[in-house]
Amino acid sequence: MIKEAFAVEETIALAKRKACEILNADESIVSFEVIQSPQKKKLGIFGGKMAQVRAFIKDSPAERAKNYIKELLYYMGMDSLNVEIELQEKDLCVIKITGKDIKYIVGRHGETLDAIQYLAGFAANNLEEPYCKVRVEAGEYREKRKKSLEAYARRMAHDAIKNGNRIELEPMRSYERKLIHSAIQSVAGADSWSEGENDNRHVVIAPEIN
Repeated sequence: MIKEAFAVEETIALAKRKACEILNADESIVSFEVIQSPQKKKLGIFGGKMAQVRAFIKDSPAERAKNYIKELLYYMGMDSLNVEIELQEKDLCVIKITGKDIKYIVGRHGETLDAIQYLAGFAANNLEEPYCKVRVEAGEYREKRKKSLEAYARRMAHDAIKNGNRIELEPMRSYERKLIHSAIQSVAGADSWSEGENDNRHVVIAPEIN
């Protein structure tokens, strides 16, 4: 896709329109730089200059995230994986990675995938635009992990109620703890909260105190 064009016309408006035609893009997604403002001929004979405009299409946050991930995978020796934009909205974009060796970029409990997502978020955003959240999916890993955590949480909640004691889970990242808390809310008689600091932050499950 052409992302830059130069146009020369009698007026700036006409030059912008011509540049958009070259780019085959609507003016709403095109940025312009006026290189030369039009100048009339002196005495109708001497001098005079046409308007010159540079037009360019900026990459969206989703495209920047996608390109960053593709480059990262190349240097990881995993450029055979496919990287596509699955969802592109104003404040959220979802990048999906698929392929035969997908497991190698997931890591233990998704730690490698989360690191890629974190870095892609930096690559996608800049100070000139509203912040766009980036979510990176690797095959169906996140959905499977979500279901696994929810089932695990309910099982631990029933054990806590049955035995009348508290159960401390292993440290988890914030969004995984939220999944645990949400799942336990569906178990009558069970309660949960988080304890610990930083990397030791974990969920505690116990019988609900009436």
